[in-house]
Amino acid sequence: MHISRYSRMDTTIRPGSFLSVVYVSDDEGDGLDIEEVSAKIRADIDSIDGVAVTSEETDPLAIKDLFRLLKRLKLPGRDLLLITDGNEYSDLDDLVGAGYVNYVNLKVDGPLDKSQTECVKILDNCGCPYMVTATLIPGRISESALKELASAIPGSKHLILKVGKSADPTRKLDQKELTSLANSVRGAAKDVRLVTQ
Repeated sequence: MHISRYSRMDTTIRPGSFLSVVYVSDDEGDGLDIEEVSAKIRADIDSIDGVAVTSEETDPLAIKDLFRLLKRLKLPGRDLLLITDGNEYSDLDDLVGAGYVNYVNLKVDGPLDKSQTECVKILDNCGCPYMVTATLIPGRISESALKELASAIPGSKHLILKVGKSADPTRKLDQKELTSLANSVRGAAKDVRLVTQ
């Protein structure tokens, strides 16, 4: 495991928050020095609300010894937000219980599958705040699928709807479709936001 890249500031992951973002990788390679990244994050403590940990290849929860990295990146008095697809949730309650993770961004692309449903149950049971980011993929998402998702995440603080890429480049969701999808879950989910960029 190593840090593949690091961003000092991101304002798009969680509404109203300034987060440093650390991308972890489970492949072979040196990556960035964890002590150097940790020092830079600590130097920014007065201008950030927390640290987000994610991965571009696999779910961070599937990475062995993730807790060691989280322990180094956790800032006192700041959130450590874990971005996960919720399918490797077996250690999640331990990470939350130990204080390494205190906010979760669950990434989905439709109604929750069985593993994601279990992940939400764990978050609800341990009282960990979470949000859901749903990728709107043309041909794979519908108003009924979004309504099913919204009913399964009553404890979510935010529902972010992001426009995804279609396998068919000629099929895109237009603004009217996007607005209709977002409106279909307003009132059923908390703080629904549509992100088109």
